[in-house]
Amino acid sequence: MVILERRKDGVAILTLNRPPLNLFTLAMTRVFDQRLREIGTDSSIRSVVLTGAGDRAFGAGSDIKEFPEYIEKGTVIDAKLRYENEVCNRLEDLPQPTVAAMRGVALGGGLELALCCDFRIGANDMKLALPEIKLGVYPGGGGLIRLPRVIGDSRAKEIMFLGEFISAEQALGWGLLNRMVPKEDVLSAAVEFAAALAKRPARAIQIMKKGFRDFANKSREEAVEISLAMSEVVFGTEDAKEGVDAFLRKRDPEYKHL
Repeated sequence: MVILERRKDGVAILTLNRPPLNLFTLAMTRVFDQRLREIGTDSSIRSVVLTGAGDRAFGAGSDIKEFPEYIEKGTVIDAKLRYENEVCNRLEDLPQPTVAAMRGVALGGGLELALCCDFRIGANDMKLALPEIKLGVYPGGGGLIRLPRVIGDSRAKEIMFLGEFISAEQALGWGLLNRMVPKEDVLSAAVEFAAALAKRPARAIQIMKKGFRDFANKSREEAVEISLAMSEVVFGTEDAKEGVDAFLRKRDPEYKHL
């Protein structure tokens, strides 16, 4: 259901493998969670590409067939949404930079997973939506939290209140996509991007990722102090010494990610 491929260049490809729509069940969520735990503790993985099997969908969200039982028992939150949010947080909190490679459609929980990634590369013919409003609910897997951070409140409200598709071109213009490429090039473009990230000093990227999260609710003064403490850690790494020495000697750095 979820395939983890480790490449020699430090890139891991995590594939949602339940075509044609890669719908999430509770069982699939558990497997996905386990894969994320493996990635988070593997220092040989320095960047991650998240994609979906097939061309029809990156991910179309939850398998609605599971909902009636949860609703009947009154266990939607405890049996499903709470755990899904924990897993989304785990994806967002991975120390490695993450790239979503999206083809076809990204709907509901599928788009919410992409929002947990640091970068999003989409096919030029893809479509994106958070259509939960059409079921009388709203994006409960973190979309209500993360989408406004990416594209602002007004545009996020348009997507969530109407529940309609937006095009890849519109998503790119709004900043929801970082890059738009032909569908046949999506995965290769994402892997190339992730490989470039994997060559950068891993420790510095990890610290910056943490900084983005930590600064969100801090005053400027608090953020500066946290940033200074982070800088002290970075300047103490072997990669920082290597980077400075390589610059002064006019050679390419050879980072050890330490």
